[in-house]
Amino acid sequence: MNRKLTQLFPLLILLSILLSACTGGAATTASSWPGLAADQDTAYVAYNQHVHAISLANGSEKWRFPAESNNQTTFYASPVLSPDGQLLVGGYNNILYSLNPQNGTENWSFKNAKNRYIGSPLVAGDTILAPNADANLYAVDMKGNLRWSFKTEDAQWATPVADPDCDCVYLSSMDHSLYSISIQTGLQKWKTDDLGGSLVGKPAYGTDNTLYVGTFAKELLAIDAANGQIIWRTPTTGWVWGGPILSEGKLYFGDLSGAFYSLDASDGEVVWKIQPDGPISESPLLAEESIYFSSQAGTLYAVDLSGNIRWSKPTGGKLNTTPVSSGELILAAPTGIDELLFAFSLNGDQKWAYIPQK
Repeated sequence: MNRKLTQLFPLLILLSILLSACTGGAATTASSWPGLAADQDTAYVAYNQHVHAISLANGSEKWRFPAESNNQTTFYASPVLSPDGQLLVGGYNNILYSLNPQNGTENWSFKNAKNRYIGSPLVAGDTILAPNADANLYAVDMKGNLRWSFKTEDAQWATPVADPDCDCVYLSSMDHSLYSISIQTGLQKWKTDDLGGSLVGKPAYGTDNTLYVGTFAKELLAIDAANGQIIWRTPTTGWVWGGPILSEGKLYFGDLSGAFYSLDASDGEVVWKIQPDGPISESPLLAEESIYFSSQAGTLYAVDLSGNIRWSKPTGGKLNTTPVSSGELILAAPTGIDELLFAFSLNGDQKWAYIPQK
């Protein structure tokens, strides 16, 4: 009983943090965790009242948006770099921003949403697809003009995934269903049956026309991308929050019980399973033949493709954000400590840490 309560406690905290993001009212300081992205020169961290641009060379700040703190502007969703040179980031103030990644100036803003952005937008061709906690997927052009919106029965917290072969996008929803939607028209192509629990992670899409998604029903499922039918389902120890990643026929993901898995993508059989030091609430990163993931206990892990831990680095804070790689660096964004961003080498050596100036 004590073990069950120990596992449940961080989960309740996690849900209370993000469920509060779906309620109405004025924006307040974000109480969740940072969103993180990077290009070859700069890391971008969206957290609390700013988006920070940080030099990957030495960890110094390049710019922040907005320049001055504003209690009505807070951030959580990971920024996204578009092919045409925009930095897209959704706010807790219900606004989707386009910024110039060179200097942080605002290009445009989209203000149609009625709730907060928790999932990151997706750029598919000349369309930006932005899921929102108001249960709408907003499709806007590259200048922020609305093209269409698609409403589900509950909040959307996950980044969608595009399939160029069918000109469609696959969307997770907290209404327990996965959707296929036309990118051009915004019309539904199919919807799965109730999958038994909320979907808050980005689906993984395989070249064999299969989608893989985790649920709050403690399962990882394979879905036929042609019609939304279930191919297989594998039970997990805890709720699956972050989406899986797929590489060479294997799926890698963690759950909120703290288990981390490798599954055979063809049939869902467990290849290996390890139990690090805390709940895992985001997707892993695959880079240089290693898998990097973080735990809520604040440890960044590097494991090989056989599940052997290469190294682990405690940060002193809590980690809920997917690690990001750029060149020879692995980036981790903790909460609860002064440092907002750590840069590690591929061998786990700390290169620098960024502490925002007040």
